[in-house]
Amino acid sequence: MKKLSIFILSLAVGGNLYAQVPDMGNGNQPVKLQDVVDEYMKQHNNAGEVKIIDGKYVEETGDYHFNRWLWYQSHNTDENGYIVSPLKKMKEWTKFKANRQNLKTTASQANWTFRGPTSSPGGYNGIGRVNCIEFHPSNVNTYWVGTGGGGVWKTVNDGVNWTSVTDDLPVLGVSDIDVNPMNPNTIYLCTGDRDASDTYSIGVLKSTDGGLTWDTTGLQWQTSQNRLTNCLVINRLDTNSLTLAASNGIYKSYDGGKNWSFVQTSGHFKQLVYHPIDTNIIYAARSGNNSGHVYRSTDGGATWSLELSGNNKRRAAIAVTPDRPNIVKVVICNNSNGLEGIYHSSNSGASFTRIYQASSGSNCNGNLLTGTLSGNSCGGQGWYDLCIAISPADSNEVYVGGVNTWHSNNGGTSWSLTNQWYYTSSGSINVHADKHWLAFHPLNSNRLFECNDGGVYKTDNPQSKLWTDITNGMGITQFYRNAVSDVASFQIAGAQDNGTKGRDASGAWDELTGGDGMNCEMDYADSNTFYTAIQNGELRRTTNRGNNFTDIQNNIPGRPKGAWITPYVISPHNNQHLIAGYEQIWFSSNRGTSWTEVTPTNVTGTRDARRLAMTADSSGTIYALYENSGIVYYTHGFVPGDTISLDTIQVPYGGTISDIKADQKKYNHFWITFSGYNNTKVAEYDNGVWTNRSSGLPNVPIYCFEADSSLDITYVGTAVGVFYIDSASNNKWEPFTGGMPSIEVADLGINYTTKEIWAATYGRGLWSSPKQFYQADTTKPVDTTLGLSVIPYVDDAFEIAPNPNQGKFILVASKAALRNEQVHIRILDYTGRAVWVDNKMLGSNGVVELEVKDVPAGVYIVELSNSKAVIGRKRVVIQ
Repeated sequence: MKKLSIFILSLAVGGNLYAQVPDMGNGNQPVKLQDVVDEYMKQHNNAGEVKIIDGKYVEETGDYHFNRWLWYQSHNTDENGYIVSPLKKMKEWTKFKANRQNLKTTASQANWTFRGPTSSPGGYNGIGRVNCIEFHPSNVNTYWVGTGGGGVWKTVNDGVNWTSVTDDLPVLGVSDIDVNPMNPNTIYLCTGDRDASDTYSIGVLKSTDGGLTWDTTGLQWQTSQNRLTNCLVINRLDTNSLTLAASNGIYKSYDGGKNWSFVQTSGHFKQLVYHPIDTNIIYAARSGNNSGHVYRSTDGGATWSLELSGNNKRRAAIAVTPDRPNIVKVVICNNSNGLEGIYHSSNSGASFTRIYQASSGSNCNGNLLTGTLSGNSCGGQGWYDLCIAISPADSNEVYVGGVNTWHSNNGGTSWSLTNQWYYTSSGSINVHADKHWLAFHPLNSNRLFECNDGGVYKTDNPQSKLWTDITNGMGITQFYRNAVSDVASFQIAGAQDNGTKGRDASGAWDELTGGDGMNCEMDYADSNTFYTAIQNGELRRTTNRGNNFTDIQNNIPGRPKGAWITPYVISPHNNQHLIAGYEQIWFSSNRGTSWTEVTPTNVTGTRDARRLAMTADSSGTIYALYENSGIVYYTHGFVPGDTISLDTIQVPYGGTISDIKADQKKYNHFWITFSGYNNTKVAEYDNGVWTNRSSGLPNVPIYCFEADSSLDITYVGTAVGVFYIDSASNNKWEPFTGGMPSIEVADLGINYTTKEIWAATYGRGLWSSPKQFYQADTTKPVDTTLGLSVIPYVDDAFEIAPNPNQGKFILVASKAALRNEQVHIRILDYTGRAVWVDNKMLGSNGVVELEVKDVPAGVYIVELSNSKAVIGRKRVVIQ
């Protein structure tokens, strides 16, 4: 037991005391996610608050990176809570596809189309994180980039257009790409996410046909070994000689990756750099608390010696130049992730001298790694964003990337700001924050490339404002959530690193709110009103379609901090009512202007809500999921503003619950999904009875659930795409993946007006497809003239009087704009069937008289629409 606790400590801290992300690289035994969380909490006491200047995020402080890591890893555990590497996903997906001939082959109507974003204004805004770049050895216009979660992309026209070359692989993080200089058709991929550990490695992949197909090499690990392959270099004189830096040491291959030797058996190595001339000399940068050191090999990577070490060194990055081959420059961050120093060697790394450091005062003046533009602040993110490059034409011209990019024209003894993550200084240009890679083009010594959290940039004059964002054309955005509405012609979605974005009817994208975009909701009756969120529950509202936003979290007493993705919903009973889940559940009757705590005694302890759902039927049932809980919390008969108590339903299946969806017509009926790798993927609860509904699904994480309330069809978003089930499927899920790569689908939404389903993916942007239209029960036809669900409906769009009635009543529209206008009125039962339809002209007072004949007594929905959109829906009781 003592040995295990020491191991868990190394995972939770792993030299990353300030890095916020556990280093999983050195372990050989399975690790429980909860053990890592518990140990992390013992070592940290961070509030997780984010500093903001002028509405922009200055620095991702506190538990930010750990919470981001935790969200992703919580979807990648087995049934007992042990962390599983992405290799498991690849194996399960390969097995599933091989067995498809034994499964039902009914054709799916899926026809997924990528909807973007493929461009952004750049600067503070961006498309997605790019980790690395690799150049063709002889064609200056051809190169590849590797992304944090969107695979590998290639351009053959200097960044004008991009093509994904890893669509056949489950979407993965890429840390390095290496092209054989003698044969560009041979390409190696270091899989996993080197800097954020969002994804771990499935090993080194290899292509011998220019990236058309990929296969594994001899370096393969077990699914329980959450390691990283960070950097690979190829000996240009013997291209079968490969050297690999990994999270557990350094590996060597002499046969193009078929076999590997473990030559440096300890240490987390992030980078390898060849001497510009002598292929016997390789430099290696190590990472870890008090271990940000530099190693050197003089025999082509077979053996290694420590050349630059010392305490208070967290991570090192290395650069060389053909202008003066014996020069080596190193930037090192300290244990607080600010600048420890810039080091110089003039004897090929045999010895080093520190030539620059930040001041030791309270302001840490000259700290190149801080988020402030002056550099006069302590701390930084050096564990996460650290890179250095030397001009191949002038060894005195050096560049360092952290949150911002800096340059020196005297070999590194003094520095100036090159580009900035938000605009305040007139002397430099906006380029997205968090720099992961700086590289000069080997065929154009003036051209510098930068990879950062927003994309990839290039410039032929680095110290000018002439930086060009060439990310346009890639689809690499990591969306957490999306929102669609039947009354709006646009969509919104929240993205990691790049805020919440909106897509209009023309397909153009707009930047809405910053930070990391999380859950978003669109008012189902008012297309001008929608909500966005930033991590940990900062909620924002717009009532003018995004022209400006109000922080409505600030209106909650005590301004509580919620989960990484804090859940909130618009009540289906009234579009002005909001319900938000933090440790407590809060209610607002006025779109977030004021809030009431409705669960003053939190039966879940100090845990945060993860998901909320509410029914549209008269029961007013609310369901809630809390972190690390196999329990569904609920209350029936919610009355707005009243204090509630939460009852519980014990879930009889193991694993982490990822989503809950309430039946909108039956209050005691819901579905839940499970992330991770286990026997239960989807479960249904119906009035006290649980049923496992997982048949036909691959054993991969399930992120989300969506029900088509106008048809008997449900969908799930998985780690490899979308699946559906209907009443003709023999209770077996079928792929709904036509046109879609194998991607992680984090959220789904249905637009009943356009009859489309929308998918937010974590790494490949936003997609849409016509929804599946199979209607099993032909005795209950559904009126699809508008293709709308029976819910949600708006309580204040119009009034009905009297209500109840005997089939005769008046309808009074609340909006003056509808007066003297032709409208379409439908009366729907709770199956979605239209029992009465008519077109009417509203009078000058907004009133129309209705006489409904041959409709049995009962409770119905009256739906009012015009030629543009649905105006609203309201209950009516016909006696």
